[in-house]
Amino acid sequence: MKKVIMAKNIIMATIVISFLTWAFLKNELVGKIIILPFLICALSILGGNISLLLEKDKLAKLFSIVFKISFGLYIFGVLSYTIYYAIVNKTYLLLIVIGIFILLIIFFFKNYRKK
Repeated sequence: MKKVIMAKNIIMATIVISFLTWAFLKNELVGKIIILPFLICALSILGGNISLLLEKDKLAKLFSIVFKISFGLYIFGVLSYTIYYAIVNKTYLLLIVIGIFILLIIFFFKNYRKK
């Protein structure tokens, strides 16, 4: 059963990678910067599932780390830009929303590490 799920994940990741690669090649620099973390995440999912299918657990963990770093950098970048935007435009209500979002992220990762 696990192999069927991994095969499904490989097919889905391949479809997503194809779309993201097309979008990456068609966009200008700012679009490429936005798409790149998602492309790296999709490649990590593909590599991780192939590694698990081939029973290469250490390689799968490496792909998992690459996924987490890429996604984390993207979230950090979005939050950093949003904080900068809120401060420059003096939209302090947005800073409160960002603070709540950061607290939710901390809560999520704190609970995620327990598993």
